[in-house]
Amino acid sequence: MNSAKNGDNIISTSQPEMTLGGRIVQLRINGDFDSMELSKQLGVKHETYQSWELDRSEPRINKLVALAAILGVSPTYLLAEEGHKGLSVDKTKSNKSLKLLSLQQQISSLESQMKENLKQIKKLGRAINNL
Repeated sequence: MNSAKNGDNIISTSQPEMTLGGRIVQLRINGDFDSMELSKQLGVKHETYQSWELDRSEPRINKLVALAAILGVSPTYLLAEEGHKGLSVDKTKSNKSLKLLSLQQQISSLESQMKENLKQIKKLGRAINNL
């Protein structure tokens, strides 16, 4: 039987879906970004960023959201090629969005640290009162 040769076993004639890494590469090139530049903006090692493009690993959600903002697409588009695909990327706006996201993450981290410190202060206060 020659079904493999004549195409009888083809499930779909559409092109295979691009991987997450493939979409990242394509958007980076279309946006005229340098991989080193992106890795610095995202605060990750260049090797880490390259592993995303090569599909060796995937970015954490906070980095995925930041990367999507820089590239001008939705995180859903990066993950599943669905949702908003921005074709023109304003690097200045992307940089501001990334800085805003970074500042928000820093605030969240400081809030968590403050809560933990407050717990420790209260615990020390109780220990002092029990003396």
